[in-house]
Order: sequence, then structure tokens, then C-alpha cells
Amino acid sequence: MKQLFKSVTVLVLFGTISHLAVAQTFQQEIATLKASLPEKKGGDKVLFLKDIAMKFRSVNVDSAKFYTDMAFKEAESINSDYYKARIWVTYGIFSHDASKPKEALAYYLKAQPILEVSEEYYALGSLYTGISNAYEVLTELDKSVEYQFKALDNFIKAKDSLWIAGSYLNLGNRYRLIAEPDLSLKYYLKALEIYQKLGNNYYIAVSYNCISAAYLDKKQFDKTFEFAKKSLEGYEAIGARLDKAYPLTNMALSSWKAGKLEDAEQYYVQAIEIQKEREDRFSIFHLKNDLSNILLEQGNIQEAEKLALATFKEAEQINYIPAIDVLSSALSLIYEKKKDYPKANAYLKKFITARDSLYLSEKAKEMLNLKEKYEAAEKEKQILQQKAEITDHQLALKNRSFWIFGLVALAIIIGLIGFLLYKQQVLRNIQQQKDNDLKLALEKIESQNRLQEQRLAISRDLHDNIGAQLSFIVSAIDTIKYYIADKNEKLTGKLDNIGAFAKETIQELRDTIWAMNKAGITLADLQSRIANFIEKAKQSQLKTHIAVVVDESIPTDLKFTALQGLNIFRIIQEATSNALKYAEASHVNILVSKEGNGIRFTVRDDGSGFVENEVEAGNGLQNMRKRAGELGSELELLPVLGEETTVTFKVGLPI
Repeated sequence: MKQLFKSVTVLVLFGTISHLAVAQTFQQEIATLKASLPEKKGGDKVLFLKDIAMKFRSVNVDSAKFYTDMAFKEAESINSDYYKARIWVTYGIFSHDASKPKEALAYYLKAQPILEVSEEYYALGSLYTGISNAYEVLTELDKSVEYQFKALDNFIKAKDSLWIAGSYLNLGNRYRLIAEPDLSLKYYLKALEIYQKLGNNYYIAVSYNCISAAYLDKKQFDKTFEFAKKSLEGYEAIGARLDKAYPLTNMALSSWKAGKLEDAEQYYVQAIEIQKEREDRFSIFHLKNDLSNILLEQGNIQEAEKLALATFKEAEQINYIPAIDVLSSALSLIYEKKKDYPKANAYLKKFITARDSLYLSEKAKEMLNLKEKYEAAEKEKQILQQKAEITDHQLALKNRSFWIFGLVALAIIIGLIGFLLYKQQVLRNIQQQKDNDLKLALEKIESQNRLQEQRLAISRDLHDNIGAQLSFIVSAIDTIKYYIADKNEKLTGKLDNIGAFAKETIQELRDTIWAMNKAGITLADLQSRIANFIEKAKQSQLKTHIAVVVDESIPTDLKFTALQGLNIFRIIQEATSNALKYAEASHVNILVSKEGNGIRFTVRDDGSGFVENEVEAGNGLQNMRKRAGELGSELELLPVLGEETTVTFKVGLPI
């Protein structure tokens, strides 16, 4: 299982993927590239076709190869060795994906002399990354790390943050091969930080999977699964379907270690199917090795033997030592379980031979030495750069004094000009704000005037039309009564009722017109209107004493809206009328008092009272409750049978 940790779980990175907006899915990026393709010519067209091919690498292998062939034909048509070399690098990548490292290396070495002459840092970084990946698979780890550091140098010179981070990921991969998980995790986290700053969702997903692999080596299996799942979700979000094999592998490994064998088996099967589509034989070898180990732990010895043996023979045919290493170990365990000790011993020997051929310990030392040499060279380069900067700084100081006074004077002049301009702008802004405020105020006044004109027009119509018609009805009733006097008492009574109702309607209409003619109604206006009503009420109820008491702390110019004033008046009018009609009260007191942040209005009589539940609520009571609700209040009715009735409500103070 150890070799799989080193060879399969991390996606190998190449510096040949285009820098399109990573918020898109791969299909959207491909569509964007295709749409721009007709505009491209010559070398630009070659590189555009290459970018489309590399996008398809994560989606469809056949389409990727198709566009690579198109790119090479275009390079041949313009007879450019440089662009041919760029496409040879791309062919090398696809050979690597197809588990053909020697073929991949041949393409890279063919492109190397041409690209090194070009001195294009990005292209060289991509080339050296490919060579590094090929040497890794061929187990020449010292050369692999050497070329990866060369790639990093070129990406730094190109100031290409995306592929500086890519080199960090590949260096992390190399250090995993020599069992340095802390060192590999350090490089992976550095890469992740850069990708997150760039907002590159694809390589964030790649980094999560690499971090997952490092935690796998550190035997922190919960974190392994956590970061692998993040990686899988990232690939799914952008449509990188073929890359999902890598996090699925790490999810399988962590599930295996957690004892969730069925889950692990499911993840392995999914990963194998994807890698078959990618034609990645090396990864398939290791995936099948792990699957055979799981089958063995589940007790399916025959299936484990069949799978491991077939995979071992395939690895032997191409002499792929890392796979022979892990598969011979698995087969030794399988035959030991079957108590076939001769075969178990034979495969154990093959395992020892394969392990010796890898000579990982010596290569690890070489890789660490290369790391130290690289870091030493970097430090020396930084020291030389600092010395050069100090020299330049001292030279600059000598020249600076000649310019200081002039610059200070110029700065003062510019500052004064800037201050004057700023003040001028501030004054302009203040004046503009005043103009805007004045304009808004005029518009508000004009709007209020139009509203008042509309109110006056409506009130005139009410008075001239409806009021006149009601007056005509009253007059007509009086005329009819004159002609039928003493002839039909029942009819006369009916006419008296209709006439009284019409007169009452006229009075209510006048009250409504009174409210509409005012923009606002003061407390003094209300007192006056209530007083008029009381005077008329006294004409029919001579024995009842009606009084209005207003708290002296309330200013008489306290103003309500027209609608509020009308509602207050109507409630008081209705409550007073009820007391006069039904309660047989001797006294009716209308009280206006201040209470907290509002004004309380109370109508109290000393009449007969009633039990509220035993009396059917009429329209008058319902109307009072509705009007109180419109005032933002609630009508309180407090009857005491045989003693008194109190009607009260509160209105918030106008703001």
C-alpha cells in the first residue's frame, strides 16, 4: 500500500494549461476558446489549439489528442521549429498520461534544445516540469528533483505565480516519494495559498488532493478524507470529470484505514473506471493492487489472487518496478493466507528484488542534497542581490540631496494648489447641496399645494352637489308633510325619520368637508368642533350636562393630520351620542389628557351602563373600533351596569 501513496494519489502538474477565468467550468472554458479560435493565426492559433487540447485532458482524451494533432499541423504549416517544440511538449504530457514515460521523455528531450535557445521562461518551465515528471516515473528521482528546481527557477523569472505554485506542488510530490510528508505538506500549503489568492478553482482542487495525500502519509486519515472530499467537490464544480480519479483514490485509502472496506472498494472501482478512460496504466496497477488487498481483508481470497496475479503480469511485461514492488508483496500475503508457502516465498523474493532496485534511501539522500544545494544557491543569489541593492542605494543617496529642496518646494506648491482646488470643490458641493435642498423643498410645497387644491375641489363638489341634493330632499320632505298634515300620522312619522336622517347626513358631510379643507387639525380646532356638536346635542337633551376638560399641559396648537382629526372627532361624537340616546345619563364628560408619549381621549357618562357580552355590537361601536385602529390605537370600552360607561383611546403625539 505504501507505494500507491507515492505514485497515484497526486495529480502530476504540467505548465501548459491556459489561464482562463477559473470560475467557469471546463466546458465553458473550451467553448470560450473555440469561439475565439477563428480570429487566431500563425503561432497564436497553434497555442490556442494546444490550450483547447489541454482543457480536454480533464474531460475527454480523444478530443485532447485531436486538437493536439491540429496544433502540430498548424505549426508545420507555418514551418516553425519553436511551435513544433511547444507541441512536442504537449505530446509528451499525453504520453505521460498514457503511462509511457520513455516516450514522453523522448518528446521532451526533442523539444529541449529548441526551447532553451528561445529563452522563454514559461515555455522552459513547462518543459523542465515534464522532464521532471518523466524521471520520477522512471525512478530517477535525483534527476526529477533537479529538473523541478530548474522549472521553479524559470517560473520565478517569468513571474508566473500560477506555475510557481505548480512547481511547489511537484516538489511536494517528489518529497513524498522519499517519505518526507512534513516537507511535502509545507510545499503543498505554499501552493494552495498562491492558488487561493489567484482564485484558480481547478488548482485549488489539485492542492486539496495533494494535501490529502500528505496527511495520508502522516497517518491522519480523517484529514485525508476531508481534503480529498474537498478536492472531489472542486473538480465536480468545474466539470473536470477525469481528474476525479485522484481524490477518489485518497478517499478509498482513508476509508480502508478506517475499516470501511465496502466504502473503500466502491471508491476504488470508480477510480479504476476513470483511469481506464485516461489510459493511465501506472495508476491502474496501483489501484488494482490496493483493491486486491481489500478483497483479501474481506476474505475473498480467490478474487484477490485473480486480480493481483493478472495485474502483476501486466506490470512485468513493461518492467514497471514500483508496481512489481507492491503487487509481489500483495501476492506473497495472498499465498500465505492460502498456505501455499512456496509461492508466498517466491513472491517475497520478487518483492525484495524490486525494492532493492528502487534504491530509495540513496535517492532520498541525493534529493535532499539537491534541495540543500538549491537553497544555498538561492541564499547566495539573495546576498548578491542585496549587495547590489545597497550599492545602488548609496549612489541614489548622493544624487537625492540635489533634488530634495526642489521636490519639497514643488510638493508645497502642488499641496497649496490641491488645497485650493479642494476648498473650491467643497464650496461647490455645499452650494449644490443647498440648491438641491431648496429644489426638494419647492417640489414638496408644490406637491402639498396641488394636494390642497384637490381637497378643496372635492369638498366643493361634495358641498355643491351632494350637500345641495340632501338639502333638496329635506325641503321636499317638509313640503310633503305640509300637504298631508293630519291625514296620515304613520306616513308623517316616517317622513320625520327620513328628514332627521338627511339632516344628520348633511351635518356629517359638513364635518367631512371641514376636515378636508384643512392640511392639519389642531387641538383647538377639535375643541371648537366638539363644542358645536355639544351645543346641538343640548337642544335635544336639556337635562344632560356635557363638559369638555382639556389638560392645560397640552398646547392648543398641537396638530394632527386631517384624517386623524376627523377620526378623533367621530369617535367622541359617536360615544357622546350613545350616552345621550341609550344611557339616560345626567352628566357626560369629555376628557383630554397627556399620557406618556401620547394624548388620551376619554368619554365618560353616569348613565345606566350595560353588560358588554349581553348587548349586540352595532355599526356605531364597530366604526369606533375601526377608527381607533386607523389612529394606531385600540378602543377601550369599560361599562359598569347601573353606574357608568367609559370609552377611551390613545393617540400618539405627532412627530
